[in-house]
Amino acid sequence: MSYAIQRMFRFFIALVASVAILAGPCYAQAAPMPASLDKPVIDINNVMKSEEEKKFINLTSGMKQTYKLVVIADAKPLTLQQYAQKLLETFTIEDKTMVMVLSASERNMVILSGKYFKENGINQEVLQHKMEHYFEPYAKQGTLMTGVISFVEAVDEELKAFAQKQGSGEQVKMAGISASAATKDVTSWPVWLLGGLILLAVASVGAAMAYTKRGRILKEVDEVDEWRGKVADQLNSFEIDSSWKKEPGRIKEKYLAILTSLDDLKKDAIADVELILVDAEENLMKFRFKRGQEIIQEAKDKLFRIEEEYRNLHIRLGKLQETLQDIVALKEETKQLQQKNERRLDELRIQYSVSFHVLKEEMNQFDREMQAVKQAEEKGDFEDARACLQQAAESQRALMDVMQKVPLIRQTIVKDLDQEIRQLDEDAKEMVAGGYTSGEEFFNARIVKIRGKYEKLPILFEEGKITEAEELIIKIREDIESVYQTMEEIVTNRHQYRQYVVELPYYLKVLKQDEEYLAGELHDLSQRYLVEDGEAFHYYQQIPAVIADIENALEQISASTEKDNYERHGETLTQVAERVNQMMERRELVMKELKVFRQGEVEAHEELQDMRASVTRVEQQLKRLHLSKVPYSVTSNIQICRQAIDTVEEALGEVPLKMQKVDHVLKEAKEHVSELLEQAAEMIRDIRLAEDKIQRTNRFRRYDKEIARLLQTAEDVFREAEYGEAHELADQAFRLAQERYGLDVE
Repeated sequence: MSYAIQRMFRFFIALVASVAILAGPCYAQAAPMPASLDKPVIDINNVMKSEEEKKFINLTSGMKQTYKLVVIADAKPLTLQQYAQKLLETFTIEDKTMVMVLSASERNMVILSGKYFKENGINQEVLQHKMEHYFEPYAKQGTLMTGVISFVEAVDEELKAFAQKQGSGEQVKMAGISASAATKDVTSWPVWLLGGLILLAVASVGAAMAYTKRGRILKEVDEVDEWRGKVADQLNSFEIDSSWKKEPGRIKEKYLAILTSLDDLKKDAIADVELILVDAEENLMKFRFKRGQEIIQEAKDKLFRIEEEYRNLHIRLGKLQETLQDIVALKEETKQLQQKNERRLDELRIQYSVSFHVLKEEMNQFDREMQAVKQAEEKGDFEDARACLQQAAESQRALMDVMQKVPLIRQTIVKDLDQEIRQLDEDAKEMVAGGYTSGEEFFNARIVKIRGKYEKLPILFEEGKITEAEELIIKIREDIESVYQTMEEIVTNRHQYRQYVVELPYYLKVLKQDEEYLAGELHDLSQRYLVEDGEAFHYYQQIPAVIADIENALEQISASTEKDNYERHGETLTQVAERVNQMMERRELVMKELKVFRQGEVEAHEELQDMRASVTRVEQQLKRLHLSKVPYSVTSNIQICRQAIDTVEEALGEVPLKMQKVDHVLKEAKEHVSELLEQAAEMIRDIRLAEDKIQRTNRFRRYDKEIARLLQTAEDVFREAEYGEAHELADQAFRLAQERYGLDVE
């Protein structure tokens, strides 16, 4: 246990140093990179104190390896790991150098070590283990420098243990080499001596391994013992403000229960762990490694449970203090609310000269609630006491809200609601006078019921049942609104009735016209298109029934007065009007359907009319030219077009109508007409150009025989109705005149 005593002494020194660390400032600014790593301690933000820096330097100066500490207040905006990586990229770390980057605000540390440490057993797993057991417990308490020193000592001890293990292995290895060399030198050793040497070597190796394993496990015992010491320090540092001793008995019992649990942990649990570790050492001294490790694990489990119970003590203490603080605050709040409510209630009772005994009873309920709080405190049920106080405060706030509504409720009862009921009565009488109902009884029953509810309001107000009065006011206004909705429906229905009386004769006329029109149209469709079903046929079949309903309704209306009509025939007229509206909607679909049925035929008739007009226009143009003779090809094409148009007209007149045949003959007729139009246009162009060029070239005929000959031939051909050839001859004469006499081209 010598290691444990030394570590307890170092822990005491570190605990004193941690107070200075907690008292020092911790800056939240991001730390810059150091200029170099030459010094053992680089405090960038001046977080450490000089005593802590000297302690670290004194500790590491006597060690074989080099340990350097970089302290920053905060690495933000980088993480601590990113800051350390940036440091590693900036500076070169020697093989035997370990750099520890410590963040004061995060209470965390990142290790950067040379390859020497990895080669001597200080890998990442070992570093993580040392951090968890030697640095993090102190970091959680805020004693960062103590954790750093504890971590460095643990790493140094691990290196020494690894060196001892390596030394034992080297000795065994050297002994083997010496024995081998001796065997080479001595050629004839006795067999028993060789066997003995081998057994001795094996025993030496086994003993070295056993002692090494025992040393490693004993080191783990020391680590657990250090953990036990830290837990004991945590338990000893648990303190409660001495003011609890002045609290009442039940509160004092709660604090005493927490302190008793703490003493149990100190006396029993920590002592048990110490005895368990002694038992583990005894087993290890006897080389009972498996049993020793089981006992060590038992000690660790017990320490875990102690730490958990220690945290639970903190939670219990925090909850108790929070509950007591809430109770004090709630008592003050409820007392103030109760005083305000009492003053407000007295003011209202004086102002309105009523008892408000229900509100007074609610005020008295506060005393009973506070009595329940007192009983809960006497029993030590502080959670129940807080809940009762919260309920009492909520009740007082609700009571305050109710009393805030009293003036408005009073005004509503005395003035507003009475005026609303009077106005409703006047409006109902106006409806009766206007003839919208058969008598006053229709509205009087509902208004009397509303007045009956209204008469209860003053009684509720005097008794102080403000909430019930408010709910009854809402119901009365809902009833008033319901009566007004009924009036609106009556007026709307009356206007609809009058509108129906005006519109139905028009719709009757439209339906009769549709019946007459569809009778012939549907007959023609069934004959020409072989169509016997569709929306138009269904619409036509329903027209007689709708016409009969309209005529019957109009006949009943004309036989009585308007008032009787509305009351006796209003529903019937509405049903007839709805059916008529449905028929009008269907009528639009029917007309679209009929248009679609005849679309092909209508388009064919339109195209037929266009073709006939085109042929007539060609004939008229030829007449206006006053030609002595028309080419046979043109007259023949005109005749062919006339025949094609007649064929289309005959196809459209067939019953039933064959649209495929119509489309075919229509296509042929359109081709003939198109050909005629092109031919006529070309002929007229040749006529006009030939006449123009003959007239312009005619003056050169007297002194140019060739031009005279061409013009004479062109005139002869023109008389024979060969207008194209005449144009060509006239064009030749015209070109000669241009070449020989400079005739202008216009």
